[in-house]
Amino acid sequence: MIRRDLPADGPLPARWVLIPQIEHAHLAGRLADHWGADGFAPLRPRDELLWAVYHHDDGWRDWDRSPGVELARGEPRAFTEMEVDDSLTIWSGSIDGAARAGTLEGYLVAGHFCALARRAAAWKNADPAWPRAQEFIDHYTSHMHRWLEAWHIDDPRANTAAIAEAALAQLQFFDSLSLWFCCFEATEPDLVPTPGGPELSLAPEAENPRHLRLSPWPLVVERLNLEVSGTAVPVGRYASRAELAAAPAQPVLLHWQLQAGGRAGQKS
Repeated sequence: MIRRDLPADGPLPARWVLIPQIEHAHLAGRLADHWGADGFAPLRPRDELLWAVYHHDDGWRDWDRSPGVELARGEPRAFTEMEVDDSLTIWSGSIDGAARAGTLEGYLVAGHFCALARRAAAWKNADPAWPRAQEFIDHYTSHMHRWLEAWHIDDPRANTAAIAEAALAQLQFFDSLSLWFCCFEATEPDLVPTPGGPELSLAPEAENPRHLRLSPWPLVVERLNLEVSGTAVPVGRYASRAELAAAPAQPVLLHWQLQAGGRAGQKS
């Protein structure tokens, strides 16, 4: 789950917007589905990679229906604050579901979460539960080798390790790009490296930060509207999952409009 700050606005108090991980993944899928204008690497292989982008967070479904609480601060627990065992259960659910869809899908989603687990080692390896994370990495790395081999055998010419690695880099990119939209409201221009393509400029308009100009234009459509749904709850100190579930909540729809524009820091 993504926890996003929503500042006080007139009579409305400060709130948190809770965005399900599946919503974030579907936003990543929308971006991927329209990606590949001149100079930007198209999805390859398209069907398997697009499925993996859309569904890589399916294992979060149960958690996001009833999110937990970080008890020390009483805040709804965001995806960056998860207990090791909870993360491993969720990630395993995503990977196992992807493997049922296909060997490359399993390989891609496993590669994504093994990379996250390795990255988390820098600050979580003192956790008593961390040895189970290393077991997770070892387990799914072994599966990745088998899934890659099976996928390669299906079409040795087209299904190469280099293609699979490039597809994994794209999954990780679209995941990161979607988080750029979901985690906070950007008000300053940003430059983002892209896999197999040029650096991408994202420039929010001063009058409306949810109108963004992208340059070079990476999409195969002239303009793209995006949205994610979430739930707004009051900022406070919650003692339990049940107390969070009982808090007064309102549906929230976040939306963005993307169009072609000048590079960050330039007038378009």
